[in-house]
Formats: sequence, structure tokens, C-alpha cells
Amino acid sequence: MRFLLTLAVIANLALLAYGQGFFGPPPAEEGRTPRPLSQRSQQALVPGIPLPPEFTTR
Repeated sequence: MRFLLTLAVIANLALLAYGQGFFGPPPAEEGRTPRPLSQRSQQALVPGIPLPPEFTTR
């Protein structure tokens, strides 16, 4: 009985590692091509003047 429990835990850990991509690209990423760093959300950071303290959120 203890052997079956150990086997189930090892199988679950192996499936978790496979799904997270420890053995290569994760299955969810198959067929996707990553964008170059220069194309990733350039509009996310907008340089400018810092907001005064009364406009910042807490």
C-alpha cells in the first residue's frame, strides 16, 4: 500500500514538472513564438514628471 502511495506522489510530481516546463517548453506554450524584448509593452512605462503626493494612491 505504501508503494502505491509513493508511486502516485512521484507520478504527480513528474506531471507537475512536465506542465511547468522543467523538461522543455511547457505544453501551454507550444506553437507560440515569443516577442522580442523591444516589442514588449513599451507603453507600460511613460517617463514624465512625478505626481505630487496628494495624487498618489495609498
